Amino acid sequence: MDASLSGNKVGIGVISFAHRAHAISYSSALSKMEGVSLIGIYDEDPGRGQQYANQFETTFYSKLEQLLGREDIQGVIICSPTSLHRHLVSAAAQAGKHILCEKPIATNMVDAQAMIAAVNSAGVLLQIPFVCRFYPMVQAARKLVQSGEIGRVLGVVGGNRGRPPLAPVYPEWITDPVQAGGGALLDHSVHVTDAMRFIFEAEVKSVFAEKSIFRAPGLAVEDCGLISLTFQNGIIGTVDPSWSIPENNPYHYDFYLRILGEKGTINLDDTRQALTMVSDRPDQKAVSVQPIGVDVDLEMVRHFIRCMRLGENLFPAASGEDGLRALEIALAAYESANKHEPVNLPYERSC
Repeated sequence: MDASLSGNKVGIGVISFAHRAHAISYSSALSKMEGVSLIGIYDEDPGRGQQYANQFETTFYSKLEQLLGREDIQGVIICSPTSLHRHLVSAAAQAGKHILCEKPIATNMVDAQAMIAAVNSAGVLLQIPFVCRFYPMVQAARKLVQSGEIGRVLGVVGGNRGRPPLAPVYPEWITDPVQAGGGALLDHSVHVTDAMRFIFEAEVKSVFAEKSIFRAPGLAVEDCGLISLTFQNGIIGTVDPSWSIPENNPYHYDFYLRILGEKGTINLDDTRQALTMVSDRPDQKAVSVQPIGVDVDLEMVRHFIRCMRLGENLFPAASGEDGLRALEIALAAYESANKHEPVNLPYERSC
């Protein structure tokens, strides 16, 4: 148990609302938890920070050190542009705060490694909000795969597609290659590759990818891509991370996995609210295993608070190392797309 969280009261600070939708969702989640308070907000944009401090009835701090200096704040949630993650995580770790840092973990491996080293040195938690781990259907798929219900897994097709980047749902910086580190390939692939690693308990050994700008001419980053993966245990996978959801679609994004095993298949789709399994067994044709039925942002933030209270990363939390693995795959995919050839992992972690 973390002694600094005596009485089970937890104070949280939010650092940056640049990733607006996520910062709002996580802040709203905090307000639904007993014994948890949003103590203050820091934002590199003072006008934006004050706006959301007013909305969530908390204090705005114009200087990061003012927020981090509060002893009643034990943890922070970082939703800044990706390029600022290293600085903000390092500062929070030095101040002794537990950290939930928006994905992707960083724009390059050097920054990701430095972030992990900083939290390890400070003895604080670093979690990455890979919310797909908190879908009951994803956890059910993991159990089905690990129990051998569909036999040896042969392949998987997955996707996490979003709306075009010019839609209002996206912040402007998300299409800046310096601040974001890339486009759709980095922004959305990390959710899918992490879910695959989580379900299969296997690492990727090689990556082949293509990327382009199809739907939004003039972008400085790619809006479409396709990644092919080969896992160390022989599973073959593909990932569609494209910003390709029509603007009139009722969902801003989707997440799906289709898993092929020697004895059956597993299909899950967050827009259909259920996971189904089809088996070769004569007594079982199709079974609805799990509805979604949860607010994954709320469940993920609640789990972060629980981990803070206990002082350790607990299943199914995604650690900084998990964030680094997903980043590694995405960076290898960029190199593959540029060279038009497969790239083996581990990717050069000095880059």
